Amino acid sequence: MRDKLEQILKELQQAMLDLEKVETGAYGYKSAAPRARKILMESTKKLRDLRVEIQEKKKEHEEK
Repeated sequence: MRDKLEQILKELQQAMLDLEKVETGAYGYKSAAPRARKILMESTKKLRDLRVEIQEKKKEHEEK
């Protein structure tokens, strides 16, 4: 689970770089915007899945 969260955080850090381009209007901002949105959408899905995994693990411990 920790590895999954670390991977999501790395992806979000990449999105931060793209968002900086969009905010400042720097070179490549037009392609950075869709990339950032894509990363954010994928991260949302991965976080949702991770949340379910954590809940299942919690239930598993409670059943013992």
